[in-house]
Amino acid sequence: MNDVELICFDMAGTTMIDNGLVLEAFRRTIEGLGVVGDEASVAEAYVVETMGQSKIEVFTALFSDRAVLANGMFERHFVEAAQELGVSEIPGARSTVETLRSLGLGVALTTGFSPQTREALVDVLGWSDLFDLRVSPADAGRGRPAPDMLLWCALRAQVSAVGALMVVGDTASDMQAGVRAGAGRCVGVLSGTDDGLRLRAHGANDVVDSVVDLLGFDSLTSR
Repeated sequence: MNDVELICFDMAGTTMIDNGLVLEAFRRTIEGLGVVGDEASVAEAYVVETMGQSKIEVFTALFSDRAVLANGMFERHFVEAAQELGVSEIPGARSTVETLRSLGLGVALTTGFSPQTREALVDVLGWSDLFDLRVSPADAGRGRPAPDMLLWCALRAQVSAVGALMVVGDTASDMQAGVRAGAGRCVGVLSGTDDGLRLRAHGANDVVDSVVDLLGFDSLTSR
């Protein structure tokens, strides 16, 4: 295993508290589309199953020719829900990232949100100075579980090998993307969507309660 050079963090559920915002925005979206009853229940179950993946790809699978409309509605509803319910970081996320940066590690923020929604959230959280790189599927190509965003980060950070990547996320999709990218270490966190069994089943080498626990990894702090 290569020494870690770049840590790629997921956003909602990993570094940012979700507060049910994704599901709330989705429910508002399907209501606006007139999706009700069993169809709505099946659609919501699919959203939970694919949490962490590119939103436009999820909506394409669900609504086909209405995917672009649905995605636009979702993005708008998400920002509205965030403003109503509030957005905050996972406790200790910023200080953890700052400590890892001070040790000479690169840090990146990856998300299935559009660049516009991502940057709106970054502004609210005050994170414009926190990450070396910020990436969405629209920047890199495909969303998770494809490896594109991670490979985009690896290229721009000029890591010595993809094995020098560490991926940190709360969903099976995060872990799958890390495995497909060839990341040296995939770390699942229990602060978001999936449990430890699901995270490990999809490639997590480690499962921890929160990103704060990364500071207990000797391989990161003994530099």
